[in-house]
Amino acid sequence: MSESTIHATMRALALKLVNAAATNNLDDLKDVFDPKAVIWHSTDDLTITIADNQPIAAAFFAKVPHPHYEDIRITPFDSGYVQQHQWVGETIDGKSFRVSACAIMQVRDGKIVRIDEYFDSAPFIRLGLDTWLPKDRSPG
Repeated sequence: MSESTIHATMRALALKLVNAAATNNLDDLKDVFDPKAVIWHSTDDLTITIADNQPIAAAFFAKVPHPHYEDIRITPFDSGYVQQHQWVGETIDGKSFRVSACAIMQVRDGKIVRIDEYFDSAPFIRLGLDTWLPKDRSPG
């Protein structure tokens, strides 16, 4: 059975996001998101704008300059897709970094409008990036 046009479009959007995120290409990232898009992280239970997430991403790229995705699994549905993946890289001091994640993407008019992202914050804490933890639960 062939994939529906809607599902093929969702898969193409997912791959565009993967490529933009892996290279931290801000222009391409802007192209995949609705201007009012938001992201929710399981680790802090907060919903923030994509723009507010950019400093978090910049801090990550400062510690892990060339991350990439592995084991990408994309499951499209009519109003978005689920993406499961490994986010992998090496830190600036040579340590390996790996985190498993699952993100549910809501899409409207060809743009991502919401991400619900589930991941373990421990790998980020080891990098000294506790941004995704509520301040009353952050270590130390």
